[in-house]
Amino acid sequence: MCQPQGFVNENKPDHVCLLKKAIYGLKQSGREWFQEMNTTVDRLKFRKLKWVSCVYFYQNDVVLLLYVDDIILIGRSNDYINKVIELIKCHFDLRILGKTLKLLGVEFQEGVDGNLFIHQNDYINKICELYKEFNFPVSSLPIAKGTVLSKLQCPSTSVEITEMKNYPYRSLLGSLSYIASRTRPDISYTGNILSQFQENPGIVHWNILLKLLGYLSTTRGLQLNLSRVSDLNVECYSDADFTANRDDRVSIGGFIILLDEVPISWR
Repeated sequence: MCQPQGFVNENKPDHVCLLKKAIYGLKQSGREWFQEMNTTVDRLKFRKLKWVSCVYFYQNDVVLLLYVDDIILIGRSNDYINKVIELIKCHFDLRILGKTLKLLGVEFQEGVDGNLFIHQNDYINKICELYKEFNFPVSSLPIAKGTVLSKLQCPSTSVEITEMKNYPYRSLLGSLSYIASRTRPDISYTGNILSQFQENPGIVHWNILLKLLGYLSTTRGLQLNLSRVSDLNVECYSDADFTANRDDRVSIGGFIILLDEVPISWR
């Protein structure tokens, strides 16, 4: 790295420094930190989930979720959680923030009866405010029944292509796709269809996207209920159409997995 300001060697001003440790901002730093954290929790007898490298278990009593330097602990009781906190404190400086209220744009809300809900109301409000100048319509459905979209509706002239550059199609679609992947499986299908045209969207596609935003605005109060249950019943559903794509006749499929009627995975 370049010599830091105030520490430049006057005799060798063009020389650079050889780092002995990772520092914030380097592309290697994230990997170095994960290896350090992974090694530490392994010494503390945590078990890593085989198919998700950032989830750990401690004696079947506490689940540790790791995202960079943010840690979420879920345990059978506060005593178990406090025990794990004390173990980690012996190796790292911790800042205890209390109950998890928001993480990666997802909000956690605890009901009076102990039920846990997740939603993205704040994020949806932010998106609605950001795109309010486009006057998105109120909608009760993600997409109207019988709506057919194809590349024939994409701009074909330079004038049309230039005109569509005035609309932030990719930006809005990306925001809605993020919501769909976290807490709103009901908009996944529409988002998937609209993503096929992000390279050259037409005004028809843009209007459908605005309607999808209007639907989110109307239903922003919907939440996923992650409450405790007595029986962990798993249900899986899948479906597919038959060559419904008007452009290449590719079939579109999807699935959803429910844990005691709560969606936990979908596409």
